[in-house]
Amino acid sequence: MINRLSGFMKMVSGVMLIAMMLVTCTDVVGNFFDAPVLGSEEIVSLMAALLIAFVLPAAHGEKAHIGVDIFYLTFSSRVKRILNTLLSVLMVAFFGLMSWECFNYGAELKRIGQVSATLELPTFYVLYAVAFGCTVLTLVVAAKLAGLVRGNCYE
Repeated sequence: MINRLSGFMKMVSGVMLIAMMLVTCTDVVGNFFDAPVLGSEEIVSLMAALLIAFVLPAAHGEKAHIGVDIFYLTFSSRVKRILNTLLSVLMVAFFGLMSWECFNYGAELKRIGQVSATLELPTFYVLYAVAFGCTVLTLVVAAKLAGLVRGNCYE
């Protein structure tokens, strides 16, 4: 279930990346003809925040993130398992807290009516989406942690 959700979020991230490219290219061409896209920087920066939050769960689940293995590869499998367990616990705590804080900050921005500068888009939606992405990442890491605790190898 969580893998299907993170896979869907990864596809949404791909669509956002293409949309960011199209907005940027349209703005560049529009600038050439003295007709830039109003708020293109805002649109691209908001989509970038969403893209990162939505792709992180799939990247972690597929182990597509960058790791420095210089010392890690020299460790025994027992030490690797302990390190992976500790790092997973820290990640669950960090991203769980991050999702909570993003949700609370989004609620605050909604309460005060915060909007973006040029297009006046409500910004709390972006924070709610980032909180959702962090929550899904927390669940992905928690599932990997459960596998580690049960003795499944995760290197």
